[in-house]
Amino acid sequence: MLNHLKYLFLLIIFSACSSSEPEIDIVCEIDNTPDYILKWDISPVIEGNVKIYSSVDPQNFDTENGLIAECPISDENIRIHTNPTIARKYFLLRFDDKYDRIVGTRSQQFNFVQNFRDLGGYKNYDKKRIKWGMLYRSGKIDSLDNESIQRMKNLKIKTLIDFRDSQIFTLPPSSLKLENIIHMPISLYPLDMLEEKINNHEFKRGDACVFMQDLFIDLSKKATTTYKSMFNQLLMPENYPVVLTCSYGKDYTGFAVVLILSALNIPEETILDDYLLTNQYLDKRSIDLNLVDFPLDIQEAVTALMTADEQYLNCAFKYIKRQYGSIQNYLEQELNMTPEKQKRLQEILLQ
Repeated sequence: MLNHLKYLFLLIIFSACSSSEPEIDIVCEIDNTPDYILKWDISPVIEGNVKIYSSVDPQNFDTENGLIAECPISDENIRIHTNPTIARKYFLLRFDDKYDRIVGTRSQQFNFVQNFRDLGGYKNYDKKRIKWGMLYRSGKIDSLDNESIQRMKNLKIKTLIDFRDSQIFTLPPSSLKLENIIHMPISLYPLDMLEEKINNHEFKRGDACVFMQDLFIDLSKKATTTYKSMFNQLLMPENYPVVLTCSYGKDYTGFAVVLILSALNIPEETILDDYLLTNQYLDKRSIDLNLVDFPLDIQEAVTALMTADEQYLNCAFKYIKRQYGSIQNYLEQELNMTPEKQKRLQEILLQ
């Protein structure tokens, strides 16, 4: 009898394990062809085919008549040829007719815009993922050319939240037809004073690193009113899709995204990875300073200012955890993001 119960117990455990969904990670890239390259990694390995569907709306796919490609799951990648278009494409991958995953390119290229990217696809501790096409981060978008305006209009963004200081804030093109332009200025240091130090060759790489570490700590201490207001806007479903911007989409926007991802219960490792993507999508040559004739140490200092460095963000994390015990406590105590509000935000942004 005891052996029979032991066998039954093992059978139940095995059945539960075998019926659970595999871990499926997908990357979508686009080359200059322009072709989309879809790559996937599955653990444990499963057999069968992957069916691929395409849409310009990440929430709606025609899975009855819209099949565009099919291949064995074991291929691990596929190239999708598409005709050149200004519309952004998303893909639904159906593995073995059981498991669906939606993916798009992380970055969308716009002329005269730095560091624009979609926050979709990131997975939280509960294995839910951020919806694609709902929340974007970017550098300033007030210098778009006509082609880029059309590309951005196709994203159907409703709300712009801009964190730039009032002295450099500029309205985006009216032709974008944004419903809400919300200026939430963060003014932690005088920009003209920093520029003067650089021009006078009084700002070295070490100064820049200390400056950036202090900036992220100051954001967590002194920008709480702004970030609290940001969350109030993000808790309104009618505001989406939303884009968060500052000059380069790096610091004020970067810390805003850290807070949002934390409220969505995204792992800290993923949050750090997203922060560091700035180094891939920000062209440091776009800075509004001509550094050609500057000494090398000054150029290195400016490069440090324009770099997303792990130590900058870690300084803020250490400060918050030392003062509040955890990021969650900070969200509740300083930004009024109660567990109920975090749950509401997750209901809006996760699937």
